[in-house]
Amino acid sequence: MRLRLSNPLPRRFRGFRPRALLVGAGMILAGLALALRAVDLQVLRHEELSRLANRQSQRILRIKGQRGPILDRLGGHLALSVQADSIFARPGQLEQPAQAAYRLARILSIPRDKLEERFSSDSPFVWIKRRVTPLEASQVAALELAGVGTTREYLRVYPARSYASALLGFTGVDTQGLEGLEYAFDSYLKGAEGYRVLGRDALGRTLMQNDDAEPSAGDSVKLTLHPAIQYFAEQEVARAVSRTQASHGIALVMRSQTGELLAVAQSPGFNPNDYANSEKDAYFNRAVTSGYEPGSTFKVITASAVLEAKSVKPDSLFFCENGEFQFYDSVIHDTSPHGWLNLAGILRLSSNICAAKVGLTIPATVFRETISRFGLGQRTGIFTLPDGRRLAGEAEGYVLPASRWTAVDQAAVSFGHGVLVSPLQLLTAVNTIATGGLLLKPWIVQEIRDPEGRLVVQGQRTVVRRAVSAQTAAQVRDLMIGVVQAEGGGTGTRAAIPGFQVAGKTGTTEKYDLQARGYSKSKEIATFVGFVPAEAPEITLLVLVEDPQSSRFGGLIAAPAFREIAQRSLSLLGVWPREGVRRVALAPGD
Repeated sequence: MRLRLSNPLPRRFRGFRPRALLVGAGMILAGLALALRAVDLQVLRHEELSRLANRQSQRILRIKGQRGPILDRLGGHLALSVQADSIFARPGQLEQPAQAAYRLARILSIPRDKLEERFSSDSPFVWIKRRVTPLEASQVAALELAGVGTTREYLRVYPARSYASALLGFTGVDTQGLEGLEYAFDSYLKGAEGYRVLGRDALGRTLMQNDDAEPSAGDSVKLTLHPAIQYFAEQEVARAVSRTQASHGIALVMRSQTGELLAVAQSPGFNPNDYANSEKDAYFNRAVTSGYEPGSTFKVITASAVLEAKSVKPDSLFFCENGEFQFYDSVIHDTSPHGWLNLAGILRLSSNICAAKVGLTIPATVFRETISRFGLGQRTGIFTLPDGRRLAGEAEGYVLPASRWTAVDQAAVSFGHGVLVSPLQLLTAVNTIATGGLLLKPWIVQEIRDPEGRLVVQGQRTVVRRAVSAQTAAQVRDLMIGVVQAEGGGTGTRAAIPGFQVAGKTGTTEKYDLQARGYSKSKEIATFVGFVPAEAPEITLLVLVEDPQSSRFGGLIAAPAFREIAQRSLSLLGVWPREGVRRVALAPGD
């Protein structure tokens, strides 16, 4: 028996059940989709989205580490970093931006309109003024302005102002090295960067958080500079520049037997604490980065080359043409007329004509090779570490390849024309005579230590090569002694020091004028380079004066400054006239 419903569904409801099933299925599918999306967002893409959320809600304030100090050989600070307050603002929290700008402008000496412009920024964080004075920081704190705060940074300070400024260089607003040793050794000095997290709440207000990373200090760099010798060198070169109304001056002092630099002086200097208001021309360390024609000082190299090649004997005579010599299409001049001279007389009286004749006695390839052995036409390596890394550039100088030399070129090179050297290259080359023929690498960094005092880099005496034999070096040394002795009217007598024998050479170079395409008669470079005591050299010095107006000769301008610097340096090193050539070891702390 089949049962029937007494009240079947009306016709209009008969399609309800399929639609309900479809809706239910749709809701289930939507729930599954939402669940899958939640898994994707919360599990699969959690890290990516967290980074995006932090980027929108946080700002990272990077904080530089305390830059390592630069010290002289006695441990005195040449550059150091001290803490200083920097003022910042959170524009979203400023209650009265215009009034805040007005009050801060008066304290910080910043135009009010510039502050208002910063305060209208959409950024959650803006700098107001960095590294303010303690007075400015206290005055700003006393205002108790909402949205204005301070943070600690480091300020680079050079206690001795212009002392060794061209050598030290300076740092930028973020204490990054921009010039000099600050730039060359930036990777050691700068330390590791830290940061401070600035979070924003739901209303966009900036909050400080605690998950910060503290910066770490940089390494200390200790130089070979002797503070007193550097001071006297700067005094004397500045006096020479002032006395002769010159444009620039350089004085270098090197320990003859080690190659370490005791002084790198330049005039005019500048104040690295306020480098933005200094002449940019004073920034460059001309002793290392500039090149010039060495002039008659190069005759030391010429004499070394011919004596080493044995093409000339010390007593060989050359006719100096009485002051003027027509050589092919060129005319070579001497400042005074001379007749017959031997090698000692050629250096003592600085005859260009006879120097040219001497230089022409050897093949161009032999001459050029000797020049290279003295380190000319190549970097000295002063900014190259013991592991071979080169931290900064220096002038290579230039010497024409021997294959391109004409006879006129070789004659000109013999008296220092057609060659470019840096003052440091010339000092290093002449020091080779003081060491008995060994070319030493010059060095300025005694050691680098990390913040815990562990040794990172150790400077040391480095022999590059033997340039000439000990016999040749001794012969050239004797020739250089004659330049300074009064007997025979040497050009360098003003460099003489009572109680000592001085070996040296004068140089006067006409600067090449690119516009006139010839040598200038009004712009010259006066130089004196040598070492003392001559028998057992302790120090090698170079003094260079550029564009002197009162006189033009190295023997008159640079030699007196050489004498004063050398005399003071010898006394500081414990070498006295009555003891002559007593050798004293200069320990790192001396």
